[in-house]
Amino acid sequence: MLSLAAGIAVGASHGSGGGGDSATTSASSGGKKGPGSGARLSPGGLGPPPAQTKLVHSQAPVPVLMYHVIVSPPSSTQLPELYVDPKTFDMQMEQLKGQGYQGVSLNQVYDAWFKGAELPAKPVVVSFDDGYRSQYVYARPELRKLGWPGVLSVIAGRIDRPDAELNAPMIQRMVNDGWELDSHTINHVDVSQASGAQLQREVGESRKMLQRRFHQPVNFFCYPSGRYDDQAIQAVRAAGYLGATTTDEGLASKSEMYTLKRIRVDGSDGVNGLEQKLKQAGA
Repeated sequence: MLSLAAGIAVGASHGSGGGGDSATTSASSGGKKGPGSGARLSPGGLGPPPAQTKLVHSQAPVPVLMYHVIVSPPSSTQLPELYVDPKTFDMQMEQLKGQGYQGVSLNQVYDAWFKGAELPAKPVVVSFDDGYRSQYVYARPELRKLGWPGVLSVIAGRIDRPDAELNAPMIQRMVNDGWELDSHTINHVDVSQASGAQLQREVGESRKMLQRRFHQPVNFFCYPSGRYDDQAIQAVRAAGYLGATTTDEGLASKSEMYTLKRIRVDGSDGVNGLEQKLKQAGA
């Protein structure tokens, strides 16, 4: 959604988010410590969630939070709501944990809905679109501290480009930390406007690219800018995805696997605003 140049400039202006080497060193050195930091998650958000809270069998809808850039918005941006300050993000996560929530992956939600697996009594999915360096530098340490996975929907064609925000080693560390890896197309194409070979490539080949590179199932697709139509849904199904996320507001439901709703977290929400959005969605 945001230009790579803008995102990199923002990362460079916030401490350890500067260059690739400093970002990698800062976040891979262990980051924050605290409760949950010793919890070992299965790579890729696979397998059962750790029993931080009571695990139960549930078919209920689940809140899926949607984040983009985890830095304060620069004065020049035209989309300030896509930026969440790192301290605010940390407080939002701490508040969720204090309210009894536990982070899970979409894979774990799917296993509970369709395979009889267990989930925490109050599950929440923390998802991140596009693939920004700030997600690695700031969101990753906080989620490691809590022992929670993130869900990264990455634009496959941007990885390791000269102007890329995330390189392959960063993404691999996130996967190793328990983050689920999903596809956000190759080039952030509006799939509701694509057709034929282009649609099949952006949806299907992006999955294969990520599978080959990171040896992950890549079971979920994220519609760029939240735009989709029947043809796009059919392409997602044909590519073998288990489901797809949208920008439609609400809780993700088992009956809407290819149009999973999410709760958009805006920069102006703060802790109280996110709490109110969860209540309005019925969480």
